[in-house]
Amino acid sequence: MTDSLGDEAQGGKNEEATDETAAAIGYLLRLLSQRDYTRRELRDRMTRRKVPEDAQHAALARLDELELLDDRRVAEAHVRGRAHRKGRLALRRDLAKRGVDETLVDAVLDPLDEAQQAQTARQVLEKEAWRFRAPEVRKNRAKAAAFLNRRGFTSDVVRTTVEDAFPWTDDLEDDLEDGRGEG
Repeated sequence: MTDSLGDEAQGGKNEEATDETAAAIGYLLRLLSQRDYTRRELRDRMTRRKVPEDAQHAALARLDELELLDDRRVAEAHVRGRAHRKGRLALRRDLAKRGVDETLVDAVLDPLDEAQQAQTARQVLEKEAWRFRAPEVRKNRAKAAAFLNRRGFTSDVVRTTVEDAFPWTDDLEDDLEDGRGEG
């Protein structure tokens, strides 16, 4: 008789674990119906909901079986949707925050070479040109450089883009040499 009670108790635990796993899968499917998530983002969401570890593992494994989890796809979509307004550094930071593996981040960002980033930086500056209309070239250059840095462009891209967008004039160079351009 104790054997059957032990079996019933064990069966109850298995049912409970199955119910928790099913609930976790349902929750994850609802999340994934809204947008793509990385594996870590989904795990974090389940942890916040206090889903037991074994149910988390089983739910993620089931979504893997169904081929619904793909960090590469999520990372590529993230980069594709933001590469026209952000630099490599910002995209790398975004993907790391989302829990994408470093080697995968490198692979996804590899197509964004220096020339592409310089073109994107120029387009971003052109679109935001209204921000850089101060009469002093020096102020415009400083504001543009800070703006591009915040957008995650590398220092080389920022420097060349700002130099091209706001060239020094001969009068300004003379003022700087004389000390009159400081202010």
